[in-house]
Amino acid sequence: MALQDILKRILDQAQKEVERIQEQAEAEKKERALQSKAREQEELEKLHEKTEKITASIEQKMCSMARRENAQVLLRTKQDLIRTALERFLGMLEDADDKLYGQVLAKLFEVVSATSGKVLAPPKRIEITTKHAPPGFDVVAHKDIEGGFVLKVGNAEIDNSFRSLIFSEYKDQLTSYFAEQLKLV
Repeated sequence: MALQDILKRILDQAQKEVERIQEQAEAEKKERALQSKAREQEELEKLHEKTEKITASIEQKMCSMARRENAQVLLRTKQDLIRTALERFLGMLEDADDKLYGQVLAKLFEVVSATSGKVLAPPKRIEITTKHAPPGFDVVAHKDIEGGFVLKVGNAEIDNSFRSLIFSEYKDQLTSYFAEQLKLV
């Protein structure tokens, strides 16, 4: 056998080996491509699951925030309604006829135990306030008082103005009353 024949046989065997290696490489490429596609699909599914969870969480939080905001708006609306009711009630007391106004003053003056002092009253209600004030008290007009009176005895001052009574002393009771009447509770 000549050298050329030996080389040709080696080349033929090498060619067969190269083809076998190429076939293996091709098969490996296909296998890796399939594995890669499977991994990619898995990752996409995981990403989709995470996205759904995040979306659900965001929706839940947004619903919660919307409920909270609605509750706050409702509360502010109720508070505004009650404040309006209190303001109207104050206006009705301040504009009451002399008989009703006198009855309210009489009740407020009933608890006064002092025997002298000063009564600050609204300028338009001086006459009726003087009529119901206890003897020994000097009734004086005061422009900042719209209804009721402020009693000054020595250094003490008792604010029985209707605004003070409605928005301070009796506010809780009146708020409860108007909330029930307006069906806010």
